Amino acid sequence: MRDPKKIADEADVIICGYAIQRCADGIRVVNNNHTDGHVAIFKENGVLIETNMDDIETTIARDYMLSALKYMGEPYAEVL
Repeated sequence: MRDPKKIADEADVIICGYAIQRCADGIRVVNNNHTDGHVAIFKENGVLIETNMDDIETTIARDYMLSALKYMGEPYAEVL
């Protein structure tokens, strides 16, 4: 079972319950409001790599991830 507190503590940014964190593959977005582990991994340019979210939730997660880039020190965040 995943630990929502640990995920939140390790996150770089949290937006509306979505924990956003850099990982080896890109940027991982975890919906901490779901206990069954809704996760999406994106490249830093917003391209989806892998997910178990539905299309609507993936779009929401991508939007939050792109918004979080400015707080994560990405120089091109304003361009996206």
